[in-house]
Amino acid sequence: MIYGRSGAGKSLLMNKISTYLAEKGEKVLYIFNHPSAISNISVSTERIVLLSMNSSVLAKTLILAGNAIRKGFRLVVVDEISWDFLYSLAEMRDILLWVSLLSNLAKSFSKTLVLVSDEEQASLKLASRYVDSVIRVDRSGNMISLEWNTGTKLLFKLF
Repeated sequence: MIYGRSGAGKSLLMNKISTYLAEKGEKVLYIFNHPSAISNISVSTERIVLLSMNSSVLAKTLILAGNAIRKGFRLVVVDEISWDFLYSLAEMRDILLWVSLLSNLAKSFSKTLVLVSDEEQASLKLASRYVDSVIRVDRSGNMISLEWNTGTKLLFKLF
């Protein structure tokens, strides 16, 4: 799971990684809830499947993500899950169960699932129990900083 404030570069980072993998011949599923989330993906990249998501059908979106993992997609990105929205749902426990199942499915198929989230500390603590790693993304100009929940830090120039 990656998270950060609005404008931190979460979607930009995932766009670049998705495009890179697609150019190397890998299949990528990029599920997004706002067109700006995919503004940096090259439309000429045929190996990236773009799918618009509606937060009200998040459970169905997560089922699609699971099917993509089983069908050989190397990377599945769900951009972005609003945890504030989940707090208003009675099914939050079910959604967290799906996240846990998808994480385990991705591991068993040696695939990668990335959940992009807003920066809500209480929600992140809860969700971090169900994913392998939580990475905070921050951006200053063209520099991106990544900080894992394990304490590992990485700073790099994006362009």
